[in-house]
Amino acid sequence: MFNRRDILIAGAGAAFHAVAPSLAEGSMRTRKLPGTAVELPVVGLGNSVAFRESDIATSTRLLRLLHQAGGRYVDCGGVSRFVVAEAAAAAGAADAILPGAYFDISDAATARDEAVSLQKAFGREKLPLMQCFTDQVDAHWETLVAFKEQGLTERIGTARHQSSYYDTMIALMKTGTLDVLQVNYSILEPEAEERVLPTAMDAGVAVMINRPFINGKYFSVVSGHPLPEWAAEFDCESWAQFSLKFILSHPAVNCVLTETANPKHAVDNLSAGFGRLPDARTREKMRAHMQSLL
Repeated sequence: MFNRRDILIAGAGAAFHAVAPSLAEGSMRTRKLPGTAVELPVVGLGNSVAFRESDIATSTRLLRLLHQAGGRYVDCGGVSRFVVAEAAAAAGAADAILPGAYFDISDAATARDEAVSLQKAFGREKLPLMQCFTDQVDAHWETLVAFKEQGLTERIGTARHQSSYYDTMIALMKTGTLDVLQVNYSILEPEAEERVLPTAMDAGVAVMINRPFINGKYFSVVSGHPLPEWAAEFDCESWAQFSLKFILSHPAVNCVLTETANPKHAVDNLSAGFGRLPDARTREKMRAHMQSLL
């Protein structure tokens, strides 16, 4: 019997949607962006090395898999922004893909020109999301706010993956100008749940999660250990999904970003967006199990 990953790996998008209803929920889970009617699928793609190295063939396959699974969000910066645009068109997903594009706001004129070029590349009047790194916020956030007011983008955001930036993130969320926050959070790196994630919920800020596997450190911890049998209770089929489903079970999280150039890994990651998620009791059981492996 084929499972979801077999179907996706084969690239059979129609078969995936035909068979999936018999598997768990049948379509990728979505969550509304705060204050909007926009439903965002909960698993997206990070800025893959395939994008950064302009590997159009692999990038196209990754975006086709994302699209077939019902995913939409792709994180991209630098040359990756235009690679994603080209690959999305090649994958037949140009209208569906939502790029979260990074810009160097310290050079406002160049950032504006790049935004206009990217609008044309995606065939859109506005970009879904323009974002900058949090270390640029103090000096250049007002420029990004102005870009939104001028119609270059629908939303603006900031991203980083170190706890040293949490205070800046929290202060920015309290201004009411931030639409999307990207931050690190996982079962082995949970610090954001103390202040950052609750503030995002209170402020109505959408949350994207990076570093779900802590740049591979997570897999070095679980390597050689069997997935606990009780993981099946929340439709978890792999250690990758164990981490991703823990992250997605937090109510503040809108989307978790998985960064890979390996299509088989992408399929495994995308599958975390289907089926049940752990409840509060199971989350604590997951934490305890992970601590026992350290």
